[in-house]
Amino acid sequence: MAIMQKQLLKRCAATLGVLILGVASFSLSASESPKSHKGMLHKGHAAAVPEGPPSLHKGSIPTATFNANGRLWSVWAFGPHLYVNHSDDKGKTFSKPAKVNAEPEKISINPEARPHIVTASNGNIYVSYAIKLKKRFSGHVKFSRSTDGGKSFSTPIIVNDNRDMIGHSFPSLSINAKDQIFIAWLDSRDRVAAKKADKEYNGSALYYAVSDDQGASFQPNAKIADTTCQCCRLDVAMDGNDLPVVTWRHIYGDNIRDQAIVRFTSSNSFAAPQRISEDRWQVDACPHHGSTLAIDSKGSYHTAWFTNGEARQGLFYARSDDQGQQFTTPLPFGDLDAQPKHPSLITTSGALYLAWKEFDGTESHIRLMQSNDGGAVWQTARTIASTSDSSDHPLLIVNDQTPYLSWHTKAEGYRLIPLQSEKPVALQKAPQPFTTGSMAQIINQQESAVIINFWSIDCPPCYKELKMWGELKKQHPALNVVLISTDATEFRDEVMQTTTELGVAHLESWQFADSAERLRFEIDSRWFGELPRTYFRDRRGNTEAVSGLVKREMVEQWLQQNIAAATVASTAH
Repeated sequence: MAIMQKQLLKRCAATLGVLILGVASFSLSASESPKSHKGMLHKGHAAAVPEGPPSLHKGSIPTATFNANGRLWSVWAFGPHLYVNHSDDKGKTFSKPAKVNAEPEKISINPEARPHIVTASNGNIYVSYAIKLKKRFSGHVKFSRSTDGGKSFSTPIIVNDNRDMIGHSFPSLSINAKDQIFIAWLDSRDRVAAKKADKEYNGSALYYAVSDDQGASFQPNAKIADTTCQCCRLDVAMDGNDLPVVTWRHIYGDNIRDQAIVRFTSSNSFAAPQRISEDRWQVDACPHHGSTLAIDSKGSYHTAWFTNGEARQGLFYARSDDQGQQFTTPLPFGDLDAQPKHPSLITTSGALYLAWKEFDGTESHIRLMQSNDGGAVWQTARTIASTSDSSDHPLLIVNDQTPYLSWHTKAEGYRLIPLQSEKPVALQKAPQPFTTGSMAQIINQQESAVIINFWSIDCPPCYKELKMWGELKKQHPALNVVLISTDATEFRDEVMQTTTELGVAHLESWQFADSAERLRFEIDSRWFGELPRTYFRDRRGNTEAVSGLVKREMVEQWLQQNIAAATVASTAH
């Protein structure tokens, strides 16, 4: 009962966090503020006019990218205007900003629907953004280009060829090596048409447009999918064929809002959309949590997203090695008690980086995980930046195989933080299947003293003990702990999420994959299933079994006798 109450509280907390975010007003830095939440998202999402001259540090929702020569370009909103400037010293100083739109506009500063910027091989610079119209929930997708190296920009054009005062928003801009420009966005024209025809239509539709003439014009709009969630960001990445792959939150059945993906097969055709996972998030609401997408040099798709569904809650990562046809079992990451949100992925030639935001009640933290083998295993998460005031979503960008965090905060302004690569020492991975003979295998593999801990997601004392193992591992790096979950294999996601939350995901982990009674009898005929159950096997091979929560003092003493003593003996020889 206690564990069910805890899980219910966590789910309620996550839901409350989503609802709060859904009505937040992202003023100045256009994101969640740990100190204030004002107004409705769709009503107030246009920048107020800040004081002083246009400034990147005082602007809203900057989006940055590096060009082929290593110059950093940034697009950002400042009041009713959009600006672009650049930096040649990795963000330390920036050029004088160039205004994109001469006429004032109500620019959307929703960080889920932020402006985008890309650079072409010929030096052209392209930007896209959304504006709000007078009618509630209405807007246009706009595009502008610079053909003089960012000194000036063309008069912005409206990309959506449906010009009704309805919703056209959440644009995502991308460009391929041929300098073809793609813009995808969420569009409500089909919902409006269905309503006029007295037909049901849920959500929005996903549309796109292509430019083959360096942004001078766009081909007619085309639809990718119906019934998309109307308030979550899209993400686009180019695959090995130099064509777009798009991910978004889709509406399945009765308001089940899970992630979807589609792969273009030419500049004007695409394969059937695929569902990434079945989280079963059934909610008639605006989640305001979009996904992130990265494609590596081997053609593997990497994606991460937030869900608060029946099957899963929190942040999850998955990989596809067959162009989105199938994805790996979602891997949980982040602390569900710290409102994890807004992930960002980037790939380099040697690593995959995954960043997200958490809030501890006082400060917002950007957390980072790194994988050196294409997402199979992940290093322990670490904090790379923090702020005590409002802040934007984290964005990862790359320059010449060097990854950076691009982040804007109210207190610190714009920051470009290089990511330091870490050696793969502490890894996060799925538990190994524990079957007949696994206990003997584990014991035979040990070259020193070991603690073997059996636990379950339905055992409150186990949580205390797991947390203790994580703390002791930090104090005693030589400590050898093997974790074995007695939960059935269908609860693997919850097992992984629990070890992640409690800071022990890097420890060797197993999970029952056979009859619990058979396994318990083989392990110890005198063990009747009580949890936690811990076996202390010393350096001489003697084993002591303990049922129930072990005292920290006992473990410390055991460590002194086995870990410290073994170290001294090794040094003496």
